[in-house]
Amino acid sequence: MSARPDRSRVKGAALLVLVALLAALVLSACGGGGSSSSSSSETTTEAEAETETGGTAGEGEEEGGTETAAVGSSEWCGEEGVTLGIQDGGGLNNWSKESQEQVQMVAKECPAVEKEIVVDADFEPQKAVSGIQSMISQGANAIVLIPDSGNCAEVPAMRQAMQHDVVVVPWAAYPCGTEGTDYTKYIDWDTKAAGREWAEWVIEQMGGKGKLLYEGGPAGNTVSSNAAEAVAEVVSENPGVELVEPISSEEWPVTNWDPAETKKITAAILAKNPEINGLVNDYGASAEAEIQAFQAAGAKVPAIATSESNALGCSWKEAKEAGEEFPLLTISSRNWLGRYAAQYAIAEASGGTPPPLKNAGIIDLGQWENSVSGKEPKCEPSAGPETSFSNEMTEEETAKIALEG
Repeated sequence: MSARPDRSRVKGAALLVLVALLAALVLSACGGGGSSSSSSSETTTEAEAETETGGTAGEGEEEGGTETAAVGSSEWCGEEGVTLGIQDGGGLNNWSKESQEQVQMVAKECPAVEKEIVVDADFEPQKAVSGIQSMISQGANAIVLIPDSGNCAEVPAMRQAMQHDVVVVPWAAYPCGTEGTDYTKYIDWDTKAAGREWAEWVIEQMGGKGKLLYEGGPAGNTVSSNAAEAVAEVVSENPGVELVEPISSEEWPVTNWDPAETKKITAAILAKNPEINGLVNDYGASAEAEIQAFQAAGAKVPAIATSESNALGCSWKEAKEAGEEFPLLTISSRNWLGRYAAQYAIAEASGGTPPPLKNAGIIDLGQWENSVSGKEPKCEPSAGPETSFSNEMTEEETAKIALEG
């Protein structure tokens, strides 16, 4: 929770400074220049002392609405109070946790955010709906959510929130519905473009022939739905390539984005299809589990396209050192897009200015790592297995990808 600064202290400190300055002017008019200089010096010293101890000088800057405590440019942070709802359709894995942290990181930068309400839907559509309704009843006037509990499940509750004048910003999963009616703004990566790039790259590494396996997340989720549809389209354009399992916008091997489940499913598929030449997975940690399944089966790890993950990078490095390198392409894990979703929601609710997003908020992430072109996957043994290094990009680096200008 981020509390609003004590505005009475800010105003009191500003009043003291004003009185001191007025006194200095009066003394100067009466020929008391020495006293004026002394008085001014003492006032500055007191202000500096309070700044060093986290006191009123920094809070005075926030009062003006031009800066926050953590960033130099905060046009998105207005002055009207915000109760921020944060919901994840899943909330079961490290990707969800990192996404939530990215949203909360931004919330802490804006003094207008007075309260946070956090809900995890555990991929249960009814829990997602009731979570949104609960945030409305608790007074949320801005909601940032990942609507992936089920295909379009959150639309009625998002519409209800809009009808209560709540700012609603879904991100990271297609929300369905209509902007302006069912939600305020949708911010996301281009999932179909990613699916197409993954498939084209993997098929290129396969030499345009062989068997390709795509595995996705929970049934009905829009990320895997869009990616699977795009992968299937690319495969249909390459007659030498065969899908190991049927996929479409409505079906694919379901892993629930759970590495343990992914390893189990991949092992079963490998038992029926011992030669697989390419892998596409929309979750890096699941792709790492696929590698483990191949290694356990004594099968050669094929070309892989997925999202980044530290464990995945380390597996690639170990394979390279052992002379068993496999081609690997990753895109950013995109958790950091949650920063812009939070900024947009907070801006709309607090009276700030929303960030100027490219392509109406649907962002082309581009490639993050490509072992073939020389951008080697990163491995940091001391970091967690699902660490996403793209989240460490600076504000300037993310702005080049996501913002106009």
